[in-house]
Amino acid sequence: MSLGKISGSSIVFLVKDIKRSAQFYRDLGFYYEEIGIGDIKHIHVTRDQLTFILHEASSTEDVRPFSSLKGGPQWDAFAYSDEVDVLFEEFKAKGAEIAYGLNQDPIWNEFAIRDIDGYVVAFGGGVSKQ
Repeated sequence: MSLGKISGSSIVFLVKDIKRSAQFYRDLGFYYEEIGIGDIKHIHVTRDQLTFILHEASSTEDVRPFSSLKGGPQWDAFAYSDEVDVLFEEFKAKGAEIAYGLNQDPIWNEFAIRDIDGYVVAFGGGVSKQ
């Protein structure tokens, strides 16, 4: 039996204001795509192999990132990169809120940003050997 290949994935964020949330990611260099017929159902924001599907909540009280829940994870999404330090400097220069700073040890780099809905997105990867 052959196994089918999965070529990517998307993470869905329930947001307070879909246009405002999409602009946040566009400002960080993400590509913007409206999906749906008639009224916009959701927006895809993509950068390289990372895609977030933004869907507007019926009530702002429904927007509750996992990272904000007691006992929840420290981040809502995790993305891997071979250029973590470059992303850190880029996002910092673009005014992104840094949820936690660039943690560097001999083998791993990691940092996270907090978006305007409170979602914490972490970026991590191995330290390159130069």
